[in-house]
Amino acid sequence: MKKLSLLFTLLFVLVSFTSASAIDRTGKFALGGCLGYSFGFGDVFKEQEFGYHDPTLGFIGYKFENKVTFSFGGKVKYGLNPNLALMGAFHYQAGSAEVKATAGGYSASASEGYHWTGILANVLYTLSPEKKTCPYLTGGGGFYIPEEGDGKPGINVGGGVEHFFQDNLALDAGARFHMIFTEGESTTYVNVYAGLNFYLGVK
Repeated sequence: MKKLSLLFTLLFVLVSFTSASAIDRTGKFALGGCLGYSFGFGDVFKEQEFGYHDPTLGFIGYKFENKVTFSFGGKVKYGLNPNLALMGAFHYQAGSAEVKATAGGYSASASEGYHWTGILANVLYTLSPEKKTCPYLTGGGGFYIPEEGDGKPGINVGGGVEHFFQDNLALDAGARFHMIFTEGESTTYVNVYAGLNFYLGVK
């Protein structure tokens, strides 16, 4: 988390010392990358506890915690008009599962990491394309592929801001809410991210 916070701070300091002129990016491609951190909601990420009484050891309890952590990703964006763009992206999301056990005054814990990759297809709407700081809304569908098991479809919605400190280079920061359509349990999380977009064919 400290490294991510430092990265975000450096990006925003860089933006404060630079400027850009507004240009029409219709018909232009952009390539981007980002780092982020996620927060899980729903059934999958609820802390679970259970226990029972053993005649010899006394109470034996278990606590399960499942959480999402850091993320990174890349994207390709194509401008349809000054306000509207299509975006394809991949989203690598890491997480960890931890179990804690207590028995007879003793305790132990174990954890295991996991990840999945989301392939997203989104529409992006820019609210103020004529300015160098451009808020946007985005949403679309995707396919989320775990390291083990079958992939599942899902949706995402969110928003953010692009700040152009050169005509072809922008800081991109925002948040997306993801919902994966899993059977029986709700898999939802919010991903907060920041990165850079590079526009091809723009000087």
